[in-house]
Amino acid sequence: MSGLKSAWEISLEKSDKLVPEVKNQKKLTAKQKDQIAEIRRDFKAQIADKDVTLQHKLSRLIDRTPPEQLELESGKLKQEFVEEKEKLEKEMESQIEAIRKPSK
Repeated sequence: MSGLKSAWEISLEKSDKLVPEVKNQKKLTAKQKDQIAEIRRDFKAQIADKDVTLQHKLSRLIDRTPPEQLELESGKLKQEFVEEKEKLEKEMESQIEAIRKPSK
C-alpha cells in the first residue's frame, strides 16, 4: 500500500511539473511583505481618492451640463477614471514585482 498516492499528492506533483518556477520561488522576507503591504495601501488610497474625485465631478456635472450632453460627459469622466485606475494598478504591480525579484 505504500506505493499508492492520494489524489492530492498526484495533483501536487502535476502542478509542480506545470509551473516549476513557483516551486523555485524564494519566500518573501518580513521586510518584503511589509513593503508590499505598504505599496498596496498607498495605491489603494490613491485609487479611492480618484474615485471620490470622480463622484464629486459627476455630482457637479448634473448642475453644469445640458441634459442632452450629460450621458456623454459622464461617460468621459468614468472612462478617464478607469484608465487612471488601470495605470495605477500596473504601476503598483511593477513595484511589487521589483520587490519580489530584486536585481542581483
